[in-house]
Amino acid sequence: MKSKIYLKHWLALKPENYSANTDLYYLKVANNVHSNFIPSSSFMLSQFIEKEDILLLSCFLTCYFEDVISQTNIWYTFKSMYKDLYNKKLPFYIIEDDYIDEEINFEDVAFLTWYFLNTIQQDKFINPYNDFILDIATTTMQIFDDEYEYAPENEKLKKLYAFEDTNVDFYQTRTFLQFVFFESYLFYTDIKLQLDLNVLDIIEENKEEDPSMVMGYIREITEDFTFNTTSSLLALNAKDWAKNLLEKTHSEYERIESISDKIFGLFFYKSQNENNVNIEHIASGMTFEMTKKSFDHYENLDENDILYIGLVKWNKEWWFSGNFSISDFDADVILDQKNSLEARSEVNFLNDPKKIDDILRKKEKAFLSFNNNSPIAFLKANEVETFLSNYISHYIKTLNLSNKQQKEALQRIKDDGYSYNKNNPEDFNSEEEAIIFFNSKKGVEIYFDIINAFPDENNPFFTHEDNDDIMHLLISPDYSVELVLYFVETYKNKLSFFKKEPYKSYLDDLDFLLRFWKKDNYFTKSAITLIDK
Repeated sequence: MKSKIYLKHWLALKPENYSANTDLYYLKVANNVHSNFIPSSSFMLSQFIEKEDILLLSCFLTCYFEDVISQTNIWYTFKSMYKDLYNKKLPFYIIEDDYIDEEINFEDVAFLTWYFLNTIQQDKFINPYNDFILDIATTTMQIFDDEYEYAPENEKLKKLYAFEDTNVDFYQTRTFLQFVFFESYLFYTDIKLQLDLNVLDIIEENKEEDPSMVMGYIREITEDFTFNTTSSLLALNAKDWAKNLLEKTHSEYERIESISDKIFGLFFYKSQNENNVNIEHIASGMTFEMTKKSFDHYENLDENDILYIGLVKWNKEWWFSGNFSISDFDADVILDQKNSLEARSEVNFLNDPKKIDDILRKKEKAFLSFNNNSPIAFLKANEVETFLSNYISHYIKTLNLSNKQQKEALQRIKDDGYSYNKNNPEDFNSEEEAIIFFNSKKGVEIYFDIINAFPDENNPFFTHEDNDDIMHLLISPDYSVELVLYFVETYKNKLSFFKKEPYKSYLDDLDFLLRFWKKDNYFTKSAITLIDK
């Protein structure tokens, strides 16, 4: 390929304001990688990604080479976590005897090429067994093998990933999480580019706003990526990668491990003492003690002021993080919050899991007894409301409640008990086919558009096996992991889809792929909210 990689391309995958005396060496290697792509590989790449992205791929693979040489341990961290999960070295590829963990490997380069292509673009899923991916790995490894004995270690980059462990506070820890997640080559196409696109959208949509407001919006999305966003690799968040990059003996390992998701929401200010500000999450009634070490504005608070604020738990304390604002008591705002399932769900992860599991078990038992011992039902969309109403009534009868309690329970279940992947109420009035599935980790789910993936004797709408429906079910984040697992376990032997390649081989790495495809929803969160008050 004739295009040349310049220093700006190489530095795009590096930390902000970074430079090192090894950069020109690795830039030369990246250019060598790029110029040695065989014509058929270059042609196939051009079918999926832009010219500039092909340049970045060469830099990305060279960053892996530099990572191994310099022992910055970014790639090694992924491999270590992957092996802990699956007891093998890598997905997809047969690992030969000449594979050495601490060195460069053909399978590493093939996997990273696949990963890059499926994160730099998401319009098409590129299967890992494509010949052009293996060709790229072959030509790239030839170059890396030739350079291996001469490649210099990048000591500066290695030091950047060494987290100082003296007098560390929450904000230093947050900076380290952001550095690992936003500035590492491994997450460039998956996390950094997505964050940058979000920031650009915010700037464009709010160009008439006050700049300080725009900065607040940018800070909010950055915080969300820092604490609540997960990577396509293994569906893990910044704290998971940061802690595993460190040795378990590192003094900050356990404190990083204990970092909570971030809560964004409205709170009542209630009181304060020498160390903490006491606030109450309006939607759920849950109370929090926010350390004054993180919040300098406690002297400006009056009882029942409404605070919009972000909270993260670190080192057994709740710390303010991100934006905050203060407003006077407003009854309408309070009512809206208490009636908002979305607002209440902000704190769902803090609920007692045993209580949630107990509720879900009872609901599941009732669903199975109501639906002929099956967790799945197939019906017209305009029959869904009646089905759910009858199920809810059946469930309530199993609880042995008083009449008053039954009415209250009925309302709560209607509010909290099921979810579906379309927002238009008219969906339930159509002739479209629907699937109702009881997810044992979440509750009732309602789906559309995949009816011909299910060759079930109780599915009257199944006309033919539809590969598009099956791939949509597998790949789309709209469909839960539990539904996919039920689907595969129940129907894989009835479908020709799983008897041909590459789909047959996908079953060997199904969990890894589900983490990749459904990264934000892989760890299912219950739709049930417990109310304190």
